[in-house]
Formats: sequence, structure tokens, C-alpha cells
Amino acid sequence: MPDDAPQQQAATLTAASMPAAELDAVHDALRKTDGSLRRLLDAVPQIVWTNDADGNTNYFNRRWYEYTGLNSKRSAALIWQALIHPDDAPVSKQRWQRALKTGEVFECEYRLRNAAGEYHWFIGRTVPLRDQNRTVAWVGSATDIQDLKQAEAAWKESEERYRLMVDGARDYAIFMVNPSNEIVYWSAGAERVFGWSAGEAVGRSGEIVFTPEDRENEVEEKEIEKALRNGFASDRRWHIRKDGARIWIDGMMRRLNDEKTGALRGFAKIARDATQQHEAEEQLQRAHDELDQRVQERTLDLERTNAKLRQEMEQRQMLEKQILLITEQERARISHDLHDTLCQELTATALLLKSRAHAIEGRSKAAADSLAEAAETLSANAQMARDLARGLHPMDIGASGLPSALRELCSRMSGDVSCRCHCPRSLRMDHDVAVNLYRIAQEAVTNSLKHANASEITISLERTNDAIVLTVSDDGYAKRRRGGRGFGMLIMKYRAHAIGAVLKVESMKARGTTVTCCVPRKS
Repeated sequence: MPDDAPQQQAATLTAASMPAAELDAVHDALRKTDGSLRRLLDAVPQIVWTNDADGNTNYFNRRWYEYTGLNSKRSAALIWQALIHPDDAPVSKQRWQRALKTGEVFECEYRLRNAAGEYHWFIGRTVPLRDQNRTVAWVGSATDIQDLKQAEAAWKESEERYRLMVDGARDYAIFMVNPSNEIVYWSAGAERVFGWSAGEAVGRSGEIVFTPEDRENEVEEKEIEKALRNGFASDRRWHIRKDGARIWIDGMMRRLNDEKTGALRGFAKIARDATQQHEAEEQLQRAHDELDQRVQERTLDLERTNAKLRQEMEQRQMLEKQILLITEQERARISHDLHDTLCQELTATALLLKSRAHAIEGRSKAAADSLAEAAETLSANAQMARDLARGLHPMDIGASGLPSALRELCSRMSGDVSCRCHCPRSLRMDHDVAVNLYRIAQEAVTNSLKHANASEITISLERTNDAIVLTVSDDGYAKRRRGGRGFGMLIMKYRAHAIGAVLKVESMKARGTTVTCCVPRKS
């Protein structure tokens, strides 16, 4: 492009219509203003060019050269529309040809290639210069709108995502109302949930989805007031469809503010048809209530059963105490009969035999010895009967006499059996507790002697912080006898239960048997 392009442009604009003198004056004026005009055109951010009447480009400003990277020579030889994107070139060319033909303003958006080979969006505009209704030149400009196009594309993409998201959420009714509560947007989900189409709903009041009773009670207005105050308001109640059917809605109304000014723009409502869920919840609640009722009824039945069971247990405990009392009484009777009848008879018989032995000793020594031997046997049996009677006789155990009674029980051991007693000198406890503990110890000792062939027995009695503990252990053979269900074991369990104690029997091979009875101390 030659340096005198503006001057040549001026000549092109005027040569056809001005006299020679006037044309010289114009040329002189242009030469004076040429520098200022060039600086002005080079300073603008747009690409600027001029065309002659036939559309041939005869001038570009500096922005053109900077953008395209071309020099003036290549620009002069180039049909500049060759730089337009191939997809945009046909429309641009068609409009430019029509503008040349009709003399109309050319305007088009297209992508123009820069020096790096990249395309930017421009909006191009070429205006005809006329003289007496005849086009003598064209002045064009191209403004870079790449940022605008990118923002527009991003906005369209965002709008498309939003539309796809909203329209795709067919299970959710989404609609918006203006501050006057008029519907301005109605999604496809709202049409599916409530039945009204967008054309039927837009422009109507948001109250159309509320039941008549809620409209009468101004529920919608209260919801809007709450959303104005708090920014949102929950909405869980019955609503109504276009066909009159009622549906349970679980939704929310949210206030919409202008991002820049914060002014109220309206309200958005999101609602979900939760009718089935609500009915299921009601059924579940009814089932829960019925279950509660059944539980209460069952609880009453159990309380009555427990009360009856407690009564039966109390009766059983009373019967057990009576059995133990009768047992003690029967033991006392048997002890009395043994001591006062059998022992006396055996003793008297032994004395009689001894007397007869002395009487016939002179006549028959052998017969006298036989009678004396029989007398000795009867005396031994009498002593055994006395020991048995003493064991059966109720012990006179006072408030602190159990340790003494246990030591006396140990002292009756004879033969190869050794019995040790570790008891405090005195230990105060309830009389019934003391008697039953003594009988348990007595039965345990008897079992050790009779079944385990024990050679050493240890009886201990101690008081801990929360219990009185009786322990009887032996070194005999630890063998099970009928699974621990012998009569003696049952008697021990009955006695432990009668005083609220815990009885424990442990048998270990080669280590004997240990019987432990733990009586909790009453607080």
C-alpha cells in the first residue's frame, strides 16, 4: 500500500465531480491534514480500510498490518476476504456482492485469521460514500468481538446445561414467580407433576397448585413472607393438580435476588411428588402405633405374668423354708428317738450282756467271752448312734456361734481324716443364715468322707466387703456323681437359695473338690 493512500482516496472521492481549481484546493488541504488523519486512523483499535467504487481495497490502517502480519505490498495484492474463515466466507461474500450491487450498508460477523494462524471473531461494517446518489467509495471497519463471542458461547453453554438440567429433572417441578407471585417460568417437570403446560401456567398466580383450604388460609402468602424473611421456606403439604387430584409435595421456596443490586427478583420453587412416600410413612406410622399398642398390651401381660411369677416364687421360697424347717424338725425328732430310745436300749442291752457274762464266767468261760464281746459291739453301736443323733440334732447357733459350730464339726473327725478350720472367733449374722451355712458345711464334709475318700478337709469362713463366704475343700477323688444331682447336692442348693446365696462346686482331677457358698451382705 503506497504512503499517499489517504490522498489517493480523497482524489477517488472527488475527482469525478469537482472542477480542476477546486480539486487542487482539496489536494492542498488533504496534504496538510494527511498526517493527523493517518495518526487518528492508526490509533483506533478497529481494523479500518477503504474501497473504491468497484469494491477494490485501496487503504488499510496500522491495526490491519499488526493483526494480519502482512506488509503493504502483500496487502495490496491480496483479496482480504481470503483471510476469512472458510465457513464464514460464503455468507460474507454474498452480502458484500449484494451491497456493491444495491449500494446498501454491508454488515456481517466472521472469523478473521491473524498472523499466528488463529481465527478471531469480528463484526465487519462497510458504509458507502455517495455523491448525488452515486456510490463513489466505501469505508469499512472490523471490530474484534472474540471476548464477546466467548462470553456468549459460555452463556449459551451455561443456559443449555441449565435447561438440560431443569428439563431433565422430570421428577422435580421447578417454576419461578415474580415479586407479584405471577408464574414466569414453568419447567417440564412442573408440567408432569402438576399437569398444567407452560403455556397454561405462565402468567397465572402461583396459588394454582395450592388446595382451596390453603388458599383460603393464605398459606402461599405466609410461605412467601417466610422466604422473604429467611431466604427460604419449606413446603410439605397437600397440593392440587390440574385434574383436581391431590398430591403430597415435599419442596422448598427460595428467594431470588439480583446479583449486583441485591434487589428482589422473585422466588424459585422446587417441588417433588412424594405422595407414595407420604402414604408409606403414614402406613409405617400406623404400623408403629399398632406396634406400640401391642407392646403396651404385651407389657401389661408380662407385668401380670411377672407379678404372678414373683408370687409363685415367693410361695416357693416360703415352701422351701417350710421344707427346711420340717427337715430340721424331722432331724430333731429322729435325733431324739435315736438318743432317747435306741441309744438307751443299746446301752441297757450292753450292760445286761456284761452282767450275764460275769454271772456265767465261772461255769462257761467261752460263753462269757462271747457275751462280753457282744456287749462291746453294742456299746460301739450305741456310741455311733449317739454321734448320729448329735449330727441330726439342731445346733444351738447364736448370733455369733457359727464359727464355734464349724470348729466343733471339725473336732468330730476321727481316724485318718484331718480337718482344719479357719474361722474368726465370732461373726455376727442372721440365725437362719448361720443354720443353713452350717448344714451346707456339714453336707459337704459328709460327701467328702462318704464319696471322695478324703484324707484332709479344710473349712474356712470369712467376711469380705460385700459377702460372707463359706468354703469346704478336700483332697479326695474328684469324680462326678450323677451330674451333681444327688440328694445331698439338692439339699445344699435349696439351703443356698433359701438365704439368697450362690453355691458353687468345683471338682478338679487329683486336686479334690471345693464347695463355695457366697452370701451377699444386705446394704
